[in-house]
Amino acid sequence: MRNTLKLFAGVALGLLAYNVGAQGAKDDIVVIVNKGNPVRSLSRDELRPIFQTTKTQWPDGNRIAPFQLPEADSIRHGFDAAVLGLDPDRVARYWVDRKIRGGERPPAKLSTPAAIARMVGSNAAGIGYVAAADATPAVKVVARIHNGEITGP
Repeated sequence: MRNTLKLFAGVALGLLAYNVGAQGAKDDIVVIVNKGNPVRSLSRDELRPIFQTTKTQWPDGNRIAPFQLPEADSIRHGFDAAVLGLDPDRVARYWVDRKIRGGERPPAKLSTPAAIARMVGSNAAGIGYVAAADATPAVKVVARIHNGEITGP
């Protein structure tokens, strides 16, 4: 029980620190695709199935290649809360359930936002999320998460 409370407190403090200013508004989370992808913007209702891997193809028929950060990353916590509507424990349970039921695998996990920006920039079907400051000229922003709210690019 005590360990569960410590874990909950740690997660809550991490989310609070992320939301109130460790990175600030200039470092909103942005969802990025390859610069050549014709998609201009994506809503929460479009992003959720992509990152839950229930939608696997872009409108042009290419297979979507989603990338995500490690479970402990604060950017991932903010993304998962805003897009999936799930806390870290529920995200983990979702993927265990999907594995048991034989569903698609989770998005590929990369260790840093810079690695996600590089992969999305070099993969025509790539999609991922990074802090706004980590977006590069090789990618295009299709959604922005500011204070837990998803807006257009």
